[in-house]
Parts: sequence; C-alpha cells; structure tokens
Amino acid sequence: MSRQKREWNKEFIEYTKFIANHKTYSGLAEPFKYDGSPKWVVSGNSPLGQERAKWWDEKVKKMGLPNRAEVARAIHPKELCGLKPCQICGKKLSIFQVYPNKHALNRLIIFSKLPFKHYEERIDEIFDKLQKERGNLVFEILGKTFKIPGNIEKNKKDYLAFIQEDCKSLLSPGVMSNSPDRFDGFHTYNACCRSKEDTGRHKSNLARYSQDRRAYENWAEGDWNLSNRLMGEFKRFNKKIICPNCGNKRYATADHIGPISLGFTHRPKFNPLCGSCNSGKNNRLTLSDVKTLINDEKRGDQIISWHSKYIWDKLKNNIQTEDDALKLSKAMRLNLHQVLSVLYLIKKMGGISFIRTFLHPEYSFYDYKFENFDPLKLENLKIIKKPLNNKNKIKNSSRYIRISLESLDEYQEKENRKAKDFEDPELQKKMISLLNYIKNDNPKEAYDLLNQLIVEISNRIIAQFF
Repeated sequence: MSRQKREWNKEFIEYTKFIANHKTYSGLAEPFKYDGSPKWVVSGNSPLGQERAKWWDEKVKKMGLPNRAEVARAIHPKELCGLKPCQICGKKLSIFQVYPNKHALNRLIIFSKLPFKHYEERIDEIFDKLQKERGNLVFEILGKTFKIPGNIEKNKKDYLAFIQEDCKSLLSPGVMSNSPDRFDGFHTYNACCRSKEDTGRHKSNLARYSQDRRAYENWAEGDWNLSNRLMGEFKRFNKKIICPNCGNKRYATADHIGPISLGFTHRPKFNPLCGSCNSGKNNRLTLSDVKTLINDEKRGDQIISWHSKYIWDKLKNNIQTEDDALKLSKAMRLNLHQVLSVLYLIKKMGGISFIRTFLHPEYSFYDYKFENFDPLKLENLKIIKKPLNNKNKIKNSSRYIRISLESLDEYQEKENRKAKDFEDPELQKKMISLLNYIKNDNPKEAYDLLNQLIVEISNRIIAQFF
C-alpha cells in the first residue's frame, strides 16, 4: 500500500517559505526546488542530507552548543517568538521545553482540580490560570507538582525560573528536533498531531519505545533484557549528578559507549551523562569511545553485533582523530541501514525462519533487580538475576521476536528509509542467490552468501568514507 500523501496546512507552507528565505539559514544547501518552493525534506543519508548535516555540525562547533537541537532552537528567527505551525493542523506550538509532560500534567490536574490538556498552555500560562482560579494556592499546587523547595521565593519569576531550569525532565517542547532531515531542524508534525500521523509514535508503540525500539529496530546483539532493566534504573534515579562531560548538575541518563544505532551490542555498560550531553552525541562515536570499545573487546566483552563486526574490525585500528571517529560513525550507520534493508527483503520474500536465527529470545527468560545503584559508581552495582516461569518466558520471548520482525517493516516504512533495489549487477546477483538458498532450505549456503553480501556492502561504504 502506498504512503498516503498529506495536504500541507497553509500556515505551515507560509512558514516554510519564510524560513527558507531567512538570512539565518544562509548557506544551508539547496533551500529551493526547481519550481521555487522550499526543498524542505531530505534524507539524512543522501548526499544533500550529509551536506546539510555538515552545515548543522559547523553551527554546533561555532556556537559552542551541545547538539543540533540546541542550535535549531537558538537560531530560530526571533520574529516567530519560538513558535512553529504544525504541518497537519497549523497549530502553533513552542519549540522550547515549556509544556508540562504527561506525568506533570496529571499531577497538576489532581492538585488543582482544573481540566488542563496537553500542549494547550505553556507553564507560564498555566501559572496565570492557576493564580486566577486558585489565588495564592498557585504556589502550593506548583510546589507539589514540581517539588519546589521551600526556600524559593513565592513569586512568578522565581517559581518559573526554578521549574524551567531544574525540572526540565517534567517539561516537553511542542515539536521535536530533526536535522538535517527537515530544513529548520524540527519535525514537520507538532506534538498536537504526531501521535496520530507518525505511526512510529502511536501510543501502543510509545508505551515501550524507550526499552524496545532502538534495540529491536537495529537487531542488536547482547543481553538486551538486562540492559533495558539497567537503563530503567537511570530513569528512576531521582537525584542530580555532576555530569562527567559538561560539569553541570543534572539528572543522569544512560549513554551507550557504542551506540546500537551504529551496530554495537545492547550491553549493560553505560556512561552516565546528562540529557543534553547524551543527545549531543547524536549516534556518534568519539575518539575516546573508540579506544574504550577496543579495550573492552580485548578484555573479552562482545561489543559489536554480528552484522557490523566486519566494518568495525576493518576500521577500528585506523581511527586516530575525532574526525576519523565521526567518519566511522557515519560509515557504520550507513552500513547498518543497508544490512537492515537486506533483512527486510529476506523477510519480505518469506525468509522469516532464516532471519529469526539471528535473534536471542533466551535473554527474556529472566528478570533483574539491582542493589547499590549509583550512576557514578556502577562498579558497586549488585545484579540479582531471577528466572521467570514458563508462561512468562513464552510471553516475553514471543513478544521480543514479534516486535523485532515488525520493526523491519516499520524501519522501511519510515520516511526516507525505503529499501531500494540494489542497482549493481553483482549485488543483485548475490541477493537473488541468497533468496534462492533460503527458499530451497539451504541454510549453510545462505549464511555464507549473506556474510559475503555484507562484506561487499561494507567494503563499498569503507571506500566511500575512507
């Protein structure tokens, strides 16, 4: 079934024209199509997407900001007051973290007994509404909702300053960042429509997004179940730490030393970083990461998944600079995209039984608890492993397999990730032979040819970047 073409809202169309013509975005490659309309959407993996990504990364360095998302917010034209219209409905929402998230909003409703709705009012507007409806109880209500200390002066300025600086985990922007795929660095859907229009963000998927999607979508090896549980401990750790990267006192998040989006394993070893620094890495390896991964590998850790081992082994010892590490990240991301496209084609041609052999449902047979968790002292962590009963084993493993297979379809259905036919005759020939081996139940020959195909794909990507 072909993707339904959506009508762009008039407000959004005018917004794209204004942005594309604005001096702030001067130098961002190919802002217009041949007909003069803004060239708004590109694939991040395309040559144009990579050229635009370079523009964003140069801005990150020049402005001294942690990531592209912060740059997109900083350079957004002041005339627009931080507001962006939705592509679908035209509703203007703020690009900044000014809307209470679901958890905070539920608490506000409970304490205030007022019918607040998601993304209807910013936190400053909520303050005014509470003060109008509940008088001085506004300070008690916000104090309970955001756990504001008693030493904060009871006035609008100080309360809002505390919430926006110290309670960012309870606030959300009205639109998420997305550079270089979108010209302005933001998603075309605002939060008002994203859960309806973006299939990957439907509530049924979002309920498990943080645990499932990255590991499953990228077919990462490693004990994904233990790793997910440990990531959950980071989220539940309700104390601020001094971020080892930027030195600011913020809540800790779990940073994969080797991003699973680049082909590394989902293993229970993380760096504690604040949210901004974690987001700033944006699926990239640093030179320090590469050295750490090589040392972990020498100690016997499995740090790379089967599908990305060849390209990692070929390049890891040649990475000498941060620029080398960035090129390695791009090469490994493109390599994984090609591998997932191959797996999708195998699945599409009826080879589900074959690709299922690369999954590891056995990790779902256990549950884990932790003692002595401290994100800065993970060496003191005690892991308690508990076997599950047969019923839960079957349920968890079936769910893992189902979502992993579904994720191949979802990955390809995402905009600009369509699996393309291999144009090169040699690759086409290998792909056809591989599918025939699978169809005729010759698994050994299929495995050998799949490995050859991955080696061929990896070598072409290596030649492109190095």
